[in-house]
Amino acid sequence: MPDSTQHDPSARRQAWTSYWASGRLHSCATSFDGNYTGVIGASWRQAFSALPAGTRVLDLATGNGPLPALLWELHGDAVQVDAVDLAGLAPSWHEAGKHASIRFHPGVDMESLPFADASFDVVTSQFGFEYADHGRTLAEICRVAAPGASLRLVMHHHGSRLVQVGREELLHHAWLSAPEGLLEAARGVIPVLAAVRAGRPPDMAAVQAREAYNRAMVALGAAAEASAAPDLLLETRDTVHRLVRDVGADPGAALRALEVLAGSLEQARLRTAEMIACALDRPGIEALARTLSRLCPQARVAFEELAQAEGVLAWAFSADGIGASAG
Repeated sequence: MPDSTQHDPSARRQAWTSYWASGRLHSCATSFDGNYTGVIGASWRQAFSALPAGTRVLDLATGNGPLPALLWELHGDAVQVDAVDLAGLAPSWHEAGKHASIRFHPGVDMESLPFADASFDVVTSQFGFEYADHGRTLAEICRVAAPGASLRLVMHHHGSRLVQVGREELLHHAWLSAPEGLLEAARGVIPVLAAVRAGRPPDMAAVQAREAYNRAMVALGAAAEASAAPDLLLETRDTVHRLVRDVGADPGAALRALEVLAGSLEQARLRTAEMIACALDRPGIEALARTLSRLCPQARVAFEELAQAEGVLAWAFSADGIGASAG
């Protein structure tokens, strides 16, 4: 499998902490927004519908907790949920008094879980497990799973619509940050516009900076029109245009806001690149099944593609009868 540890762990943690702090419930919230409804939502509802009261669930790489939220919707406090994530978490929907059966654990690696052996009846993850070291994480899952427990994973598919969009957006990120891209053009035009608005007559440098900015805007518009996933380009264009339009005699505030935007885009690029690197093809999902069968020989393992009108969305991976002492 691709090794997600190739990325700086602190950069990964910050990229995801910032993302979840925005309040998003799901991990793919830009160009494709159908990934948690439809067939994926139906598969989770089917998996969760018959859980008996007292079931203990462990949700890995929970983000802002869409699966704990669904479990609460279906079962209230009859099901106990522990949800872990490498990032810092503060889901806006979660109220400690109301949702006392749901406990979030930020800053936790899936490869080293802070729970006792045989603690959980169900282990889940939605677009999260694949980012970890598969062998180490499966060993931890088998350790903390109670005898006869079940595992349910939804993971990024190498050929999915989500990954296709991600590949296109990486090209957009590269163009936005290139020397001839919009961010650099904005860095050049903001100071000269501020000087003009402070009363300095336009000079050749101001004219050239404005022309470079206009060229970048035209190129972005053409790229967005030709793209099947233009959201990143269009949202960045609108944000940059507001900064340039509203710059005053002092360029400082606009330049600082532009660098904040550039930092946010870099974090988004890191998340997208990691998603693509960690998405599983068929040999990868088959290797995952073999690894789990070796760790838990008694487990009944299955996997399938989840697809709807947009095409393949994800892998669904399940195993029943896991747990180190099962069988």
